[in-house]
This record gives sequence, C-alpha cells and structure tokens, in this order.
Amino acid sequence: MIHHIVSFALSIPEPLAILLLAVGIDLIFGEPPARVHPVVLMGRLIGGLRSRAGPTRGWGVAIALVLILSSAVIGHLLIGVADHIRHFGLGVLISAYLLKSTIAIRSLLETSREIGRLVEEDLEEAKKLLPALVSRNPEKLTRTQATSAVIESLSENYVDAIVSPLFYYLLFSPLGLGVEAALAFKATNTLDSMLGYRTEELKDLGWASARLDDIANWASARLSLLIIALANPSRAGVAVRVALRDHGATPSPNSGWPMAAAAGALGIRLEKPGVYVVGEGGREPSTEDINPALRLLATAIGLTVAGAAVLLMIIL
Repeated sequence: MIHHIVSFALSIPEPLAILLLAVGIDLIFGEPPARVHPVVLMGRLIGGLRSRAGPTRGWGVAIALVLILSSAVIGHLLIGVADHIRHFGLGVLISAYLLKSTIAIRSLLETSREIGRLVEEDLEEAKKLLPALVSRNPEKLTRTQATSAVIESLSENYVDAIVSPLFYYLLFSPLGLGVEAALAFKATNTLDSMLGYRTEELKDLGWASARLDDIANWASARLSLLIIALANPSRAGVAVRVALRDHGATPSPNSGWPMAAAAGALGIRLEKPGVYVVGEGGREPSTEDINPALRLLATAIGLTVAGAAVLLMIIL
C-alpha cells in the first residue's frame, strides 16, 4: 500500500505530492514520537539556549536567529541528502514528514473535541487540561467561560497550526524552499510560545520572538477571516463584519481576526475575562456550540488544504 501511495505521489508535481502526503500523515498518524518530532527538538534547543542567555533583547535576537536559521538549514540539508539517495521517493517522504511537523490538524481538532466534551461532563477535569489549549488560569472559569476558551483557542490555533505554515510553504515552493520556509515559521512560532511573554524574566529576552511571530502571522491571520467566512456561507457577511469590528480587541494584533470571525460565524460572544470580548451582541456560548465550532474550523481547514493544492497546481 505504501508503495502505491509513493508511486502516486511521484506522478504529480513534487510540491503538491509533499503537501498531500504531509496532510495524509497528519490525519492518519497524528503527532510523531517526541524523540523524533522536529518541533520538540526546536523546543529543547530553545531551552538549552535560554539557560545560557542573559535576560536582554540582544540575547533574545541571537536565540531567534540561531533557531530560525538552524531549523531551515537542517531541514534543507536533510532534504538534500534524501534527494541525493534517490530511493523510493525518499526526498519526497522526508519533505512530507518535515512539512507535517509544522501542521497539526488532527491534534488540534481532537484536543479541542476532548476538552470540549469534558467541559460539559466534568468541568473540574476539563480545567486540568485547558492549559494545553489556553494561556489563562482556568481555576475560576465558569462553564460558559471554559467553553469560550476552547472555541477561542481552536480558532486562534487554526492560524498557527495550519494557515501560516501552509502559507509559507506555498509562498516559497516556486523557489524550491517551501518546506524550509514552513520550518522557519514553526521555529518562530515555537519561540513565541516559549519566550514571548511579558513576565519580568522574559519581557526583554522574549521581545524579538514575540515581534517576529506577530510579523510572521500577520498575513495569515487576515486571510483566515475570509476562509472562516467561506466555511459558513450563510453567515459569511456577519463573520466579516464582526471580524472587521472586533479584531483589535485582543492584545495580539493577529489573534482577534480568526476569533472574531468564528464568533460571527457561530453567532456567539467570546470573552477572556478582564482582557477582551469579541462578538459583542452574540449569545453566550454553551457546550452545544463546541461541535458547530469544530465543524466550522474543520471545514475551514479543508478549504485551506484544498486551496493550497489548487494554487500549487496553478503556480507550478
């Protein structure tokens, strides 16, 4: 079976084959073991560099440059070696594996579905798992607030985990550097998730990581508005209006776009207590909104992958 899949992949343009294989690997197998997961290895490198760095912006810039460049260069070298071997499409398989490591379709949907189920059935147990999705203290969250947190995270991570890596893959594929660009983005995003906080310890060290992530996600976040609107055509106009109105409510210059678009598409109000509200005027979310949210974002993901495949066929 694997031989037939590889043979089919080799019969179509290589960047398209890599994309389809990467998505297939993600949907069938999910996340690879931590010991061979490129993003986990990025995290370990960040941790090692951080332990040796001073709490300054200069060190933060240096760490960011080292991680982003090394991720792209190592990926490029691995692909080059595999292409040189030229055995059973090894170059395509390695490229697909590396591209898969930058996206997380199955993990995002399954984690959101499981935590959403627990919010309804066992709120206290759900609160233990919520930190895997959201960076807020879950202890005092009501069921409504926990539901909002799941939907907010699902829509925001749709950009980080799907739209942005595929955006850079598409942008650089004509140059033969699509996978390397996706890895560079994932390095940037991982830096932000580990260092990009405004705590006393990280406000300077993580400054470059946070700014680079804002820049890297800028176009993708705004593109996500259109895709989410298309994912629910009957409320597309509302999704666009809410996103244009409320995208600036969040501290991040990017996360408000997909969250507000999802709020408009679902007709609900999303809130991080004391920080922001998007979708003002919509109804309070209930656990019954989690499955529609999952369907909405799953449809948006399908549109994203299909659109990327079509664009690859056009530009290559």
